[in-house]
Amino acid sequence: MKRLVESATAGYSGAVTEPRPGIASANRPRSGPFASLLRQIPHDECALDGLAFAYCELPEGARQALVRAVLQDANDPAQALLALFAVEQEPMLQRRIAGYIQKHARIDRSALLEGTEAEGDARLIERVPGLRSESLRITWKRSQIRTIEIESRMRSKFDGPAVPVATAVDRLLPLLWRHIRTGGELPEGVERFAGFFSAA
Repeated sequence: MKRLVESATAGYSGAVTEPRPGIASANRPRSGPFASLLRQIPHDECALDGLAFAYCELPEGARQALVRAVLQDANDPAQALLALFAVEQEPMLQRRIAGYIQKHARIDRSALLEGTEAEGDARLIERVPGLRSESLRITWKRSQIRTIEIESRMRSKFDGPAVPVATAVDRLLPLLWRHIRTGGELPEGVERFAGFFSAA
């Protein structure tokens, strides 16, 4: 398994007279052994484990190339990406893979909301299978946003009533626009919650 990934990544010349294209190459065939491996993953835990173990043995640049190859070759890359995320130790690559997972995996969204237009508290919650859920928590007073923060569900002390996502978004949009227009800051990573507002 390790040999398969290394040869695809570094270009294996063994019995071949011309080097094979690397795993990140645009000219690499999409129906080769690596694509076959990815097709097995949803039905074969050994294939998933083999991919994760091989990934651990690669240097950083090759791990990045392998992630790109998963995105290019897999019909549904979420499960493979989750396996790579679980074994990746480098924080920057972890964040990048988490972003890909959020883009390609099924995301469950819900909302909690209490208060009025003048004063209240809301949480927009995203749950991605295999990743810890997180939420965007917004509090406001006198129709002005007081806090915007990203927090894990375990950290939050707010557990207001559940409401339809559209109800929470309708309440929050005017507050957020006012906050942004007056120069208010948004926390790093807030773009992960853009899906709540994309249809608004």
